[in-house]
Amino acid sequence: MQILAIDACAFDVPMRAPYRSARRVTTTARNVLVRVTLADGTVGFGESAPATYVTGETQESVLACLRRIDLSAVNASGAVEEFLRANERTISVGARSALLVAALDAQARVLGVPFYVLLGTHGAPVTQRVTDLSLPILLSAEAAVRAAEAARDGFACLKIKVGGTDRTEDISRVRAVAAAAPHATLRLDGNQGFTGEEAVSFLDELADLQTRIELFEQPTPAGDEAAMAFVSARTATPVFADESVHGPEDARRLIAGGVCRGVVLKLAKSDPLTIMDIGRAVHDAGGVCLFGCMMETRLAVTAALHIAVALGPEIVPMLDLDGHLLVDDAALIEGGLAQRGDMLSIDPTRAGLGARPIRFLALRQAVEA
Repeated sequence: MQILAIDACAFDVPMRAPYRSARRVTTTARNVLVRVTLADGTVGFGESAPATYVTGETQESVLACLRRIDLSAVNASGAVEEFLRANERTISVGARSALLVAALDAQARVLGVPFYVLLGTHGAPVTQRVTDLSLPILLSAEAAVRAAEAARDGFACLKIKVGGTDRTEDISRVRAVAAAAPHATLRLDGNQGFTGEEAVSFLDELADLQTRIELFEQPTPAGDEAAMAFVSARTATPVFADESVHGPEDARRLIAGGVCRGVVLKLAKSDPLTIMDIGRAVHDAGGVCLFGCMMETRLAVTAALHIAVALGPEIVPMLDLDGHLLVDDAALIEGGLAQRGDMLSIDPTRAGLGARPIRFLALRQAVEA
């Protein structure tokens, strides 16, 4: 399908409340919107949420990368997918991911099929899936209040950010959440904040909660596979790799080598086709995936949910798709996924993502003014 135009603009989205992890404090998500317009006028949209500590990208670098893309070269390649594969080393992951989502969204709209259909599906598509809700690094009392509210809102699984500078407070936060939501499953996210020994000690101190702790996400620094393997070998809690995995080779090596038991998939780290490859690699190696997100709006979270639907619950049994609940995007995005309690759903009768920004042109004009 011939592309008439590729447009990109800065997309600053306020957080509902400051969000603190072991790596950063976010008050505004400095994202990028991408719009692909086909020759027949059909448009598709994508969103990039650059995370400098993960990929080295910024909003400015993603915008610059997208604006350097030669449209004639894209069309000459025969498909955006082929163009991006051929230029993988020169187009940053955030730009590549958002552009491919936008192109597939436009193609799916032309064909009148949901986005996930273009990716292929692993078994019959399951379009209703449960997500967790993430709690940032907070003082224990506030974490307890948030956990109780989440439980009342229907969330049966809570992800807790840990790995801050105060280990005692980390322990206290986990215990406060566990007490305030006594029936909730717990997931821990270390965001690379521990050494191997610290992570094991941390889990030992929470041994009485072990049956409720479903996984420990990226406790140790990316690149230090020995540290992650040390944790995996000394605890019954499954360790999941996040920042350590950017492609199927990473996933295959870490799972097969016993370094971790699962992998976190994200559009901020990999484009949709690479995510499909990672998911299959994890599955073939005997692991499972959790689909996560960054500080993304309903647009990108809807795309993530479509990819999870395409891979299926056997490969991706767990979702951490709550970015749209953390940012204030109500006046910015329309359509997309539906949510009731912790249940996310896609309308399989809607073409493409079924989501779009409300004011793309206004945003672009504001940037260019």
